[in-house]
Amino acid sequence: MTDAPLASRSFSPDDQIAFARLSSDWNPMHLDQAFARRTQFGAPVVHGIHTLAWAANTLLARFPLKIATIRARFPQPLYLDERATISIRARTDARIEFEVVAANTVVAHAKLSTVPGKSVAENARLAASKTVQPAQPADLRFEQLADRAGAVTIGDDDAKSLFPALTESIGLPAVKALLATSQIVGMACPGLHSLFAGLEVSCDPQGDREGFLAYAVRKVDARFRSLQIDVSGSGIAGRLDAFARPAPPSQAAMVEISPRVAGAPFAGQRSLIVGGSRGLGEVTAKIVAAGGGHAVITYHESPHDAERVATEIVGAGGRCEILRYDAASPANEQLHKLGAIDCCYYFATPKIFQRKSGLYEPEKLRTFLSFYADGFFDLCTALADGTAGKLVVFYPSTVAIDEAASTTAEYAMAKTAGEILAKYVNEFMPGLHVICRRLPRILTDQTATVGVASADNALDVMLPIVYDVQQMARPDPAPRG
Repeated sequence: MTDAPLASRSFSPDDQIAFARLSSDWNPMHLDQAFARRTQFGAPVVHGIHTLAWAANTLLARFPLKIATIRARFPQPLYLDERATISIRARTDARIEFEVVAANTVVAHAKLSTVPGKSVAENARLAASKTVQPAQPADLRFEQLADRAGAVTIGDDDAKSLFPALTESIGLPAVKALLATSQIVGMACPGLHSLFAGLEVSCDPQGDREGFLAYAVRKVDARFRSLQIDVSGSGIAGRLDAFARPAPPSQAAMVEISPRVAGAPFAGQRSLIVGGSRGLGEVTAKIVAAGGGHAVITYHESPHDAERVATEIVGAGGRCEILRYDAASPANEQLHKLGAIDCCYYFATPKIFQRKSGLYEPEKLRTFLSFYADGFFDLCTALADGTAGKLVVFYPSTVAIDEAASTTAEYAMAKTAGEILAKYVNEFMPGLHVICRRLPRILTDQTATVGVASADNALDVMLPIVYDVQQMARPDPAPRG
């Protein structure tokens, strides 16, 4: 047994496309930056089966075995261009146990064994219904998954050239079927909003060669949105474990917001909403516009999201313009054409719920501080230089400061630093007034997770805050609606 790394590599976008062709898993969470940004991962991730097949092939090239059973778990995502390393945890003449690690975090754990598993005996050969090769990922409600069954076509591309040692061990049909498990989870069941958690399959190099892989959902658990899926065909039989991720939440539309904003309480006011293309910023921009104000929303990576929000606001008779803004770059250079504003809302943020290998990681704290302290102060300085009167700034803090969780230590620490900084801005920058509120957990892209978690409605939380901010920026406060 050894902890010494055996091999390492990173996966590029071209690698993703090549594997998608082999497996027929074109789920956009692996290929589309804009789509993946709205998932819990925040960026495209490597197919779990790709990670497994690469690692298994690498090990079998050095330690040949005739594998009968493959067990694997994918506890954390592996991101593109991230260095992944294989480490052997245990090895005998009949078994290899290994991990794939990235950034000190296990992203895959697997066992390869020459002993046939129970899955062949327990999992009767599934009847093959009409085979398909989905052109688009299925977008199904969780309730539709309980009795889901079918079969996917196994690709004709030769996987042997990419995974020769794995092919020698379990046979080409079984390799193709193993890759097709990614197609089942990512394209067929659960499909679009899926997460591949792991598998246990038995391999038979002399098994059937029908060219399809049948599947049937055996068990679902609505509490965790989890599924167990039986598979059989083309030399493998076993079980897949998957989760159905919640779809990215949609924020309230103008038709819902406008009736809750009486009259035009924000008329004549121009508000900058940093991060106004989605989430809390999107709702804030719509509230401002519904109240007769002029919303200037910023985006960093996705102009499409910003244009969508602006189009909805303008279509409802509101006023809105968009501006690209990067909180990690000098604010003055980006805001020189902004013009006069009355209020600013600061929603710039990195991914909050990040993959972690320990309770405290200094680099993550530095990343959060670059947004919640450095970027915030730089923006305040730029706004103070460009205003002759009072300008009100909203700084969103979080109840995570009081609700200690091992996954959010750095986030809470950085938000605490931001609260302290806000007090200093109020004390020593007389042209600005910062309103700081600790917000509850609110349903946004950032907080939508697989597990059941309570979250407040963004409109309900932000509506009174926007009234407070806008009224403080106006010498003659308007009545609340």
